[in-house]
Amino acid sequence: LTLPNLGAPSLWDVDEGVNAEAAREMHEAGTWVIPTFNFELRTQKPVMLYWLQRVSYAAFGVSEWSARLPSVLASWFTLLLTYELARRMFNRVTGLLAAVALGSAIEFSMLAHAATPDATLLLFTVLTYFLFWINHENGSRKWWLPCAAACGLAMLTKGPVGVAVPGLVFLLYFAWNRELSRLWDRKLIPALAVFALVAGPWYGLVAAETRGEWAKAFFLNENLNRATTPMEDHSGPIFYHAVALLVLFAPWSIFIGATFWYGIQRAKSPPTSVGSQENRPHRFLLCWFGAYLVLFSLVKTKLPNYVLPLYPALAILTARFLTRWLEGELAVKRWLMPAACGGMLLVAVGLGGGLLFAGRKFPGLESWSALAVVPLAGAIAMAACLRKGNRRGFVLATAVASVTFTFAISAFPAGAMDAYKAPRDLVRDAGLADRTREIRVAAYDWFQPSIVFYSKRHVEKLTSVQKAAEFLAVPTPGYLLVEEETWTLWIEKQVATPHRVAARRFDFYRNKHVLAITNEPASDVARR
Repeated sequence: LTLPNLGAPSLWDVDEGVNAEAAREMHEAGTWVIPTFNFELRTQKPVMLYWLQRVSYAAFGVSEWSARLPSVLASWFTLLLTYELARRMFNRVTGLLAAVALGSAIEFSMLAHAATPDATLLLFTVLTYFLFWINHENGSRKWWLPCAAACGLAMLTKGPVGVAVPGLVFLLYFAWNRELSRLWDRKLIPALAVFALVAGPWYGLVAAETRGEWAKAFFLNENLNRATTPMEDHSGPIFYHAVALLVLFAPWSIFIGATFWYGIQRAKSPPTSVGSQENRPHRFLLCWFGAYLVLFSLVKTKLPNYVLPLYPALAILTARFLTRWLEGELAVKRWLMPAACGGMLLVAVGLGGGLLFAGRKFPGLESWSALAVVPLAGAIAMAACLRKGNRRGFVLATAVASVTFTFAISAFPAGAMDAYKAPRDLVRDAGLADRTREIRVAAYDWFQPSIVFYSKRHVEKLTSVQKAAEFLAVPTPGYLLVEEETWTLWIEKQVATPHRVAARRFDFYRNKHVLAITNEPASDVARR
């Protein structure tokens, strides 16, 4: 699910380009403290991903593959922890199915391929909950210190969300079980000390070395402002994440309604009932899921990856619902599993139709609509097993179809989009990555972060047509990156010095062609 074609597609802007380049600049500068992008201070994220990418670069060289490898490895460990947590809560079958469901959920697989901190944050989040679960039973207080250390690692990965939301989950869980007093514990003080020892040194160093600039921008802008105001046009209704789950937890979202209906019933089981031994794990998983869903539904800035940490809880709940049905413990409505077959059929229709529609704008994608045959075959196999009363075959068909489906869409269609992504080819065609050449690079009215990664140069951002024209007038060889329309309508007529088009590529983000205009004669480049 994760390794095939991992390094083939060029970086996706904006996040992959920024993260991969920030780690490259830290690697080049030999620093472990101050993150930069485009050779300027970067305050958007803490340092953990950059550290891991630096290690990957040192081991395998700087590339898209190396930039994404930390997310792959984090996803592997997350699946193992999910398996072990579900096994300890319920049984091995539930653990195995939970890991398979999580690994083949669309968003988990997407972010396991991405040079972003999401997979790493998920690993430390699941580690926090795993350490809590195995150490909290029977009134034990052994969970405080290991959970504090895991939260410290999450804090280094993405900031306060790594400790605040787990704290909320523990609060809700203990409140549901009428055990709030367990949070008022003398272990709290050493736990805070452990958290500070793990996360504090880097935060202290970066604050000191930037004279507080990094800390002020990160905590105020990237956390407080992002929560209270929609940033970068990433807004949405309060039900944004609930609807997104239906798509991004597919194909396993075909069971999502039944999962919560029967999961809530199990969580409400009285102490004397048959299912009482499972009410605590169900309560914990529901608190885990609900805390992230409700909190990030209220946050003003909305992106699908914000709720990735709830996916393991949802996967375990889904797996437990299916294993209870598989083992005959659960009698469900007669229409429920046929409806799940219909849901898998909708996945096939959505995939095939979506790629055919996308192919109208991006020719070449439509050929991958044939992948819809995978969930279609899965729906047929599920229905056939259901008709024969073969519950084991039904669950197996669901798992095989899901893994094959997600593997196929993760490994192949992404590469077809490279023809419509400008940065890597633009840099190659214009020769911007040639470090033996003394050239200047600037951009006006168009900029993608991965341009910096591929060129390995500072890209000056120009703010006016006049400055763009003046940039080409300077005798030193320069390359101006600009949308073709902007160039022909506004800039070209103001440039009196000789110039030429060094490269031209289509950029699907802006749905326009981008030019690399240079004042360097072609003969000079040829001689070099």
